[in-house]
Amino acid sequence: MKFIYNKFPDDENFSPEKDEWIPLKEPDNLWTSQLWALPFMIINPLVIILILKIMGITFILKSANIFLSFLILMPIHEFIHALFFPEKLKSDNIFVGFTMAGFAFFAAYIGEMKRNRFIVILLAPLIIISLLGIIILALVGSNSLLEHIIVWNSFGACVDCLGVFMVLRQVPRNAYVRNKKIRTYWRL
Repeated sequence: MKFIYNKFPDDENFSPEKDEWIPLKEPDNLWTSQLWALPFMIINPLVIILILKIMGITFILKSANIFLSFLILMPIHEFIHALFFPEKLKSDNIFVGFTMAGFAFFAAYIGEMKRNRFIVILLAPLIIISLLGIIILALVGSNSLLEHIIVWNSFGACVDCLGVFMVLRQVPRNAYVRNKKIRTYWRL
């Protein structure tokens, strides 16, 4: 695993056009991705807050917990993505970093993988952090910091959910997927 700042990893040996990979119809930059993911930015936290409400927990935003939960959450969220990449974390094909271009943390893998593996990678942080957090809250009761982590994680997973939505609509089940910088390609 390599750490990089302000750029996305790029496998210069991968030429999608030459190797006949089909581009996903997706936003071409991080800001547009975040705009397209707006429905998930609204739906994801609302579902989590509704689950908390059903559990008898009233979520209240607290400014101190917003920043602290963000600092705790972002590295864990991206590390969970990396845990599910096809190669072990020691691989030179795995990158974790931050880019100012979209003001975003990221985990990236420059090899190919099966479509369903890609979907699991995208959903893993949402499922693990949010579900595990809800289970912990069910056991111990209300905890403002944990509630913030769960809600912010659901908010932060909006682009991941958009990716799953686009892959499910465009990529056949038995296809392979891989990325070139922020662009996603597939082939059978």
